[in-house]
Amino acid sequence: MRFVIIEDDLSVRKIMINIIEKYKLGTVVAECGDGWEAESIITEYAPDVALVDLLLPGQDGVELIRKLKETKIETSWIMISESTSQPMITKAYQTGIDFYIHKPINVLEIVSVIGKVEESRRLRQVMSLISQTTARYVGPGGRAVAPDDNTKKNRLNRVFSDLGIIGEAGVKNIHQLAQLVNLRLADGHSQSYQLHELYQELSQEIGQDVKTIEQRVRRAIAKAMQNVANMGIEDYHNDKFEMYSGALFDFKEIRQEMAFIQGKGSYRGKINIKKFLEGLLFLAAE
Repeated sequence: MRFVIIEDDLSVRKIMINIIEKYKLGTVVAECGDGWEAESIITEYAPDVALVDLLLPGQDGVELIRKLKETKIETSWIMISESTSQPMITKAYQTGIDFYIHKPINVLEIVSVIGKVEESRRLRQVMSLISQTTARYVGPGGRAVAPDDNTKKNRLNRVFSDLGIIGEAGVKNIHQLAQLVNLRLADGHSQSYQLHELYQELSQEIGQDVKTIEQRVRRAIAKAMQNVANMGIEDYHNDKFEMYSGALFDFKEIRQEMAFIQGKGSYRGKINIKKFLEGLLFLAAE
């Protein structure tokens, strides 16, 4: 991946460059320490990932990212700051950052977070690829049929097992919803489909109440989030935790769930059903 580092502390910039080079995470194509200069640099280089300090001379990191995201640039954002202010962190996430890292810099955290960003970017690429290629496999009635359904089903069952929800009532419905999402991706509707449409269609297919299906699905995914959060608490660098926390959930919500379980937060993490379903397809396609 191609990186740009925006940080007014030269020593911190050098540390991050050394980490990226030492662990072969990618190439740093540009760096600077000013918020105004950063705007033109990121626009020019269009990096895969920008590591941005919150407090910058000129304009702060939140404003910088907000303006650049309006240009539809496809850069992933990692914010780095000494600030532990929850309102400030929330504002940063609302602006559209992927991760927030606290100073002082922790090497393992930087490596882990960049790995999650790379996984997330690959997820988007694979979902785009699925939407372009699965349309080739069309069965009776215009419904897309994947050539390796059994393989994908086995892979999904392995994921459900890893997540500790293989026995949950909602798992069968999740699998059915994922198939419906796959059909929409095949038809090029990756951005436009709505969850309530999926619930309605599944309700008609299996003859069950929409609300019942939705409750079962939400309960199973919430259980999966809780189990993944517990994996992270036990071992933050657990391979399964690193994979599932980024592919199936919003990582900031996983962090919130971890804090809740540890008694450090008042609210549980929120699930994103669309992300979970599309993440399952990504994992099945790998």
